[in-house]
Amino acid sequence: MKHRFKFLTLLLVLLTIPAGIFARESKFTKRGSGPLFWNMYQYNFRYGTSMPEDVWKKNIDWLAEEFLPYGYDMAATDGWLFNLNSIDQYGYLTKYDSSWTYGLKYWGDYLKSKGMRFGFYFNPLWIPKAAYVQNNNIKGTSIPITDVVGTTKFEDHLYWIDTDKPGAEQWVKGCIRTMIDQGIELLKIDFLGYYERDYGTNRYIKALKWMAEEAGDEMLLSYSVPNCRNDARNEIIYADMIRISSDCDGGGWWFISDKERGQINESGQGDKYRSAFDGLIGWADIIGVKGQTIMDPDFVQLNTLASDAEREFHISMLLVSGSPIGITDQYNTIGDCAKFYKNTEILELNKLGFVGKPLSTSIWDKQNSSRWIGQLPDGDWIVGLFNRESTVLEYGIDFEKELGIKGGKVKNVRDLWLHQDLGAMSGRYSVRLEPHSCKVLRIKPNSKRYKAAVASLKNGAVINR
Repeated sequence: MKHRFKFLTLLLVLLTIPAGIFARESKFTKRGSGPLFWNMYQYNFRYGTSMPEDVWKKNIDWLAEEFLPYGYDMAATDGWLFNLNSIDQYGYLTKYDSSWTYGLKYWGDYLKSKGMRFGFYFNPLWIPKAAYVQNNNIKGTSIPITDVVGTTKFEDHLYWIDTDKPGAEQWVKGCIRTMIDQGIELLKIDFLGYYERDYGTNRYIKALKWMAEEAGDEMLLSYSVPNCRNDARNEIIYADMIRISSDCDGGGWWFISDKERGQINESGQGDKYRSAFDGLIGWADIIGVKGQTIMDPDFVQLNTLASDAEREFHISMLLVSGSPIGITDQYNTIGDCAKFYKNTEILELNKLGFVGKPLSTSIWDKQNSSRWIGQLPDGDWIVGLFNRESTVLEYGIDFEKELGIKGGKVKNVRDLWLHQDLGAMSGRYSVRLEPHSCKVLRIKPNSKRYKAAVASLKNGAVINR
C-alpha cells in the first residue's frame, strides 16, 4: 500500500509537467521556495528615476540590521536605467548608474562584507548606447559590437542584439560572466516578451539557453514580462524564477487581488494574469512546481496596504505558494510594518523550501482557489485560507477528504499568525474570515505519513476520494 501511494504521488507530479519539458536544474530551483530580499523598486517607481547611491547605502545598512537575521540576505537594483555611460573595454556595465561614485564590484564586495548577496537588473540582450558608440570587439572575438545589433531598439539608449548574428552568443555569455565576477548572484532580466515579439521565438530560445549555460549555479535567473506561451514551455527549461503577474506599481490591495481580476490574456503577448493572486492560482500547476521553477508575483509594499489583515494576507500568500518575498518598502517608508516580515513561524516555510498548491487552479472557482495546502518534511500539513472578497465568508478544510488524514483526527492545529495551539480536532476546521484576511495553519496528524508533493490536477489527473 505504501509503495502504491508513492507511485501514485509521483504519477500525479509528472502529470503536472507539460509533455517533453525539462526544467532548469539549479541549486535555486532545487531549494523549492524563492529568495528573501530587498529591492529598490519603490523609490524608482515613486520618483520616476534611479535611486541615488546614498539612499541605496542607507537601505542596505537598514536591511542588514533589521532583516538579515530573519533570512533576507540580498539587496537588488531595479530599472530606470537612464544613465548607462560607465562601461568597461568590452562594453559591459561597471556601474548601476553613471552618477554613482562606486561600481558594481564595490557594491558586491560591500554586500558580501555585510553577509548579504547582490541582485541586479539588466537584460543581456541589451547593448548600451555607450558600448555601441565605443564599438570595441566583443570579448574573445574579432567581431565589433555593432555587428550583433538587431534591426530594432528597446529604447533610444539600449539596442537589442540579434541572436542569429555571429558574436551574439559571446556577448550574452560575456555579460553574464562579467556580472558574476562583480559579485552579482541574481539577475532580473526584464522585457523578455518584447524580444520574442520583435525577433521571434527561435532567436529568443537561443538567448535563454546561452544565459542558463553561463549562469549555472552561480547566478539565479529571474525572468520578468516573458510571454510564457504554450504553458511557459520555453521559459521553464531555462529560468529559475518567472514573473506570473503584472508590475506591483504603487502597491495596495488592487495589485494583490483586484487588478483585472478574473481576466486572462490569451494573446501570447504580455502577462497572462494581472493580479498577483490570480497569477499564483493560474500558474501553480505549471511554473509553481517544486524543484522546477519559482513563481514570482513581484514586490511587496506593506506600507501601501490599508490594514494589518491585508499585510498578513500578502506575506502569507507568498510563503504558502513558495514565492519570493521582495521587500521594496524603504527604511524611511516602512512605518510600523516591519513586524509582518519577521514572523519566524511562517518564515520557516521558506526555510524548509515549502511550495503549496491551491485546491483549484481555476481563477473563477473562488472558494477552492483560495484554499491552499501542502506538506512539510516532518509530515505536518500547512493550510492557507484566503478571503479575497469584500464580505465575511466561511472557509475550512476537511482533514480526511482534502488532506488524506486517516479518520480525520489531528493532534493539533496551530495558528501561525496568532502563535497559538488550537488543540486536537476531528473532521474539519472552519473559520469565518473578514474581508481581505487569511488563516495559515500548521496541522499535525495523529500518525506519521509519507511526505507527498501536492500535485494540481492537470492533463486529466483526478483524485479518488
